[in-house]
Amino acid sequence: MRIVYHLENEKEIDKGQLLNGQIFVEEIKEEAGFLLTNKLGGYLWLTSQPLSRYQGWFFTPRELVGQKIFKIIENIEVVGFPAVSKICSNFWSVERKRNSLKESFFLPSGFNSLVYEISPEAVVELTLDIKESYDNREEGRNYEIFEERNLTVVKYNQPGLDFPLFLAIKAANGKIEKLNQWITRRYVFDQQRNSPPFERYVFKAVRIKAPKIVFSASVNKNQAVEEAESVFENSENLKIQEKDSFKEKFKNKFLKKSFKEKEIFLAYLCARNSLRSFVICQSSSIGLSAGLPWFFQFWPRDEAVSLKALMDLDEKKAKDIFFKQIKLLSQGDELKNPIDAIGWLFKRAADFIKEKKFNSQELKEIKTCLEKTIEELLKHHLRDGLVINQSRETWMDSLERSGARIEIQALTLNLYKLAAQLNGFLGRKRRFYSKLEKELKMKVREKFWNGKTLADGFNPESGRADFTIRPNIFLAAYTYPDLLNKREWVRCFENVLPKLWLGWGGVATIDKEHPSFHCQYTGEIPGSYHQGDSWFYLNNLAALVLDRTDRRKFRDYIGKIFEASTEETLWRGIIGYHSELSSAQSFQSQGCLAQSWSAALFIELFTVLNK
Repeated sequence: MRIVYHLENEKEIDKGQLLNGQIFVEEIKEEAGFLLTNKLGGYLWLTSQPLSRYQGWFFTPRELVGQKIFKIIENIEVVGFPAVSKICSNFWSVERKRNSLKESFFLPSGFNSLVYEISPEAVVELTLDIKESYDNREEGRNYEIFEERNLTVVKYNQPGLDFPLFLAIKAANGKIEKLNQWITRRYVFDQQRNSPPFERYVFKAVRIKAPKIVFSASVNKNQAVEEAESVFENSENLKIQEKDSFKEKFKNKFLKKSFKEKEIFLAYLCARNSLRSFVICQSSSIGLSAGLPWFFQFWPRDEAVSLKALMDLDEKKAKDIFFKQIKLLSQGDELKNPIDAIGWLFKRAADFIKEKKFNSQELKEIKTCLEKTIEELLKHHLRDGLVINQSRETWMDSLERSGARIEIQALTLNLYKLAAQLNGFLGRKRRFYSKLEKELKMKVREKFWNGKTLADGFNPESGRADFTIRPNIFLAAYTYPDLLNKREWVRCFENVLPKLWLGWGGVATIDKEHPSFHCQYTGEIPGSYHQGDSWFYLNNLAALVLDRTDRRKFRDYIGKIFEASTEETLWRGIIGYHSELSSAQSFQSQGCLAQSWSAALFIELFTVLNK
């Protein structure tokens, strides 16, 4: 399959060549797909043929943004033409080639609609699998197909569904033939990741022959019909708006450098575009999806980790998300969030204060919330001078890891440091928070640091440290670098990197010699998830830490991580998006194939390495 990226309307060129810095072409052997979003929570993910029940076109009713997402279209299949031979990404739209036939896909922002065009005109068959994303029930599914105002409408209902769903179809000068056939689909991708069911009946609804088709979904029939008609009439203007919006956000031009350097810059643009596509702004609701296809929710930890990169891309939206979380904490919801999510939020507060992103009123709001948060933390989470988290409360939530964990201590130290900073140069409160920081730092060094490496955790009840080698030390170094001095950090990393390093350019989530280490991804059976699998967000973060500690000494590690993340973003999995993780043994796109914090930390890494 050939993968093509277009930044401008230029003619395609041969593999490995570059025309005016605008086009990149690569031949790949693996199956790759594309992803588009509508900035309302909906998405379109397709490969040459359906491989997962999470593929297809999904939409989110406006009332349920960040909560639920519904699948509508399972596949659009061109009759009588071969498999996809090329995918061309324009960032805001995608084209596919099947020899001489071209398909075009476009999701206009702010609409629950899909614009599909085909040239030359050919017959396509539309397969539906209308359902809530996680709902795999087979019984009681009822499709009704009828005509309404020169459109075809599909009404779907099922026992237990809170409301019917409607799909309106408008075709240009086309004939729509009802099929009403049930077929069996087997999902190889789901089987590989141990995510049953691997087989499902789907509904082949209609056959259409038309050069242009618009699909619109809603919980209201009239709304679906009206939107389909409006988008159909205005699709060219909507394309121009989307293209102009993309250009406005991505004004950077390619420099006169080598192709390899331009390829890295292209991956950076992809990461920025993907992070932008995860932001959902609907009425008074705003948030950042953790990932697609199945992590569509707003998770405080993932949002906070990603905010630094988002701030550079869209300051207003980043601040809106930041203060959304601040308000929730101020209302007393802090104990409902994982403890590290709270720590990450104030880590970003410290970053943004350093960059002078807040006015005096905003600083006052942050200070009030921070002091209240520390009060609650001291009341509920402190034991023997260390900060305790509950079972499965850290980012490694497939593991027990209760007790005092290294990244939680580092995040808390940053809380204390920030609180002291916000209380001026003198005063009782400043002295109080500085004392908390000093005491916790001494305690952590006493219990976690053995002169060679940092423990992953400490159990106050048994008095024992857990010196299992894990990459959480990089999280500690990123969030509170003052815990060790530079010489100590260098020694620590020199001791742990050989235990975690994966030759293709990543770090494992546990010592490769540990009995619990899994070299292969185990999917929804979480054996490998935090006990072997290499997470791209953490790889990028580790490279940032190594660069800050000693760029020259660790340059080979940094370079390999950066190279792997660049390749993964551009040419693997879902093109233009950064996956969640890879198996430890070999470099692959696995897990959730479009993850927001993977892209965010790649943006941070690119920015630091290209200053």
